[in-house]
Amino acid sequence: MYHYVDTTYKNYSLACKPGCSFCCTQRIFATSIEAYYILDILTEETLNQILSIENYLRPKLTHNQILLSYKEGSEPPLEEFSETLNPCPFLTEENFCRIYERRPLMCRLTASVVSCEKGFAELPPFLFQVSTIALQLVENIDLGGLYGNILDLLKFLHQYRKGLVEEVPNYLLNTIDVDELPILPEEKELKKWVGNLYRTPVKENLTFRDLLQKLREDFRNYEALSFLKEIF
Repeated sequence: MYHYVDTTYKNYSLACKPGCSFCCTQRIFATSIEAYYILDILTEETLNQILSIENYLRPKLTHNQILLSYKEGSEPPLEEFSETLNPCPFLTEENFCRIYERRPLMCRLTASVVSCEKGFAELPPFLFQVSTIALQLVENIDLGGLYGNILDLLKFLHQYRKGLVEEVPNYLLNTIDVDELPILPEEKELKKWVGNLYRTPVKENLTFRDLLQKLREDFRNYEALSFLKEIF
């Protein structure tokens, strides 16, 4: 998924360059599988730094819950807003990302064709559609997992691995599976993008679409927090 999204974005002339960090804040929402991918490379020093961070924004709904709200004709609750956002703890003093190769999907999808120094970002409509679907699919992949601020996820997974917590805090949300993608019949380019993704091999004799179907079948036998037993 990461590679496919990155390849798509490389086809556009984006203003984002190494050292640009206007969007690199503590407002990063992700799934537990993304957080675990990052946790695997963090040092104890970095984890202690993350544990000390407080007062950051948390989502009220998962990405897929928001999609369902719109699909059902209702307005989702407004997310919390802050005029000032603290920088991401993974930024170096030179404004480079320490976890760039493993950064969450939201980071990969946040981009602009104009410099954010002007106070706003501008994303081509097609990339906006791609980002909506990519976030939906990554939540589908993490069936039985969690969704929240990346800092909360890293804190919880780290403490769970050490045996310091047993229950999921209420500010971490359960992921949900939304199979139907928001694609209109006339959006042929978007259909092609999804079709190519579904046919992409993720391992021998297993495509991305096969993986989604297998996860749905396996999820029927899941128990609460069983995904944690599998990764730790």
